[in-house]
Amino acid sequence: METNNLERLLQDHLIADQNRLDRIEGKIDKLSETVVAIARAEEKLVNLEASRVEIRNTVEQHEVRLDMHEARLNSGAVTLNSLSKLFWIVTGALVVAGISVLLGTGV
Repeated sequence: METNNLERLLQDHLIADQNRLDRIEGKIDKLSETVVAIARAEEKLVNLEASRVEIRNTVEQHEVRLDMHEARLNSGAVTLNSLSKLFWIVTGALVVAGISVLLGTGV
């Protein structure tokens, strides 16, 4: 009878240990899934950072190009302003010459 009790205690102990090991194994599986998910998230973050850097570089290149175009347009505005002044001076001189010819005074 005592060997029966001893076998029963040993069997209960083995069952309890097996249950505990099963719970530990389940927790390890969950931890490994979490580690894999964290690794995937980290990889996505690295890719997002690389994309952000690439977009930033592209925007900076566009800013440089826009600055160049702005400088070119500003220099064109100065030239256009000078041409406009020259046009009005020539037009004014022609009007004065035309009026003086009509009045017969000559220049």
